[in-house]
Amino acid sequence: MKYKNITVPFIRIDEIKIKADDFRKKFWGNTIPVEVEAIVEIKLKIKIIPIPNLFKLCSVDSQISSNFASILVDQDSYLYNETNRIYFSLAHELGHYILHKELFSSFGIKSIEDVIAFINNIPEKQYSFLEAQANKFASHFLLPRDILLGEKKEIIEKYKLQNINDKMVNSYIADSIAKKFNVSSQAAELALDDLNNKKASKNWGPCVSVRLFQYLQQTFSGHTFRFFDFQKF
Repeated sequence: MKYKNITVPFIRIDEIKIKADDFRKKFWGNTIPVEVEAIVEIKLKIKIIPIPNLFKLCSVDSQISSNFASILVDQDSYLYNETNRIYFSLAHELGHYILHKELFSSFGIKSIEDVIAFINNIPEKQYSFLEAQANKFASHFLLPRDILLGEKKEIIEKYKLQNINDKMVNSYIADSIAKKFNVSSQAAELALDDLNNKKASKNWGPCVSVRLFQYLQQTFSGHTFRFFDFQKF
């Protein structure tokens, strides 16, 4: 397969969202958390095959085969899934299954050697398009934006966070959201930021750094916080 000649078709973000929502509703409904492992193995009959050191060999946590009969996953990531990262990886591969079916079927990927050849030879820019589209699909598939927005509003009202910088709130509630949606905190925070992208691109205005940090720390006692440089905001 001549991977260097691959051109990944452009797909609008709203189209990816619609495809992710439709696929989830068809195979799972509109409840959370989305049990992606059950969808893959039971409903789609796709085998999940743990491979020792897959990440070390290929720099990926997972890879779907070109006949869509199996998904290779890094054995350690799969068996010791402490951050729920592997669920996002599986949803990511479903993104390829839905968005890139024709393209992937031509890749001839059926072994680790094929995965290595694919990653080493596909143009970096085209690979980044593939991965970005699959990541966007996985995010919308696992974190339905209507439900996510409702959960965020509920937390904001409960803890009276209406007048606090939206980006900062997202960072602090990400762990709680992650547990509810069965995803990593990073995936949760990125999806929260995505809810209000247009607003986030504007000037957020000044923040009361220390006082705000202490308030949120008291309000969400028991959660793990990721402190960041408030001066950037």
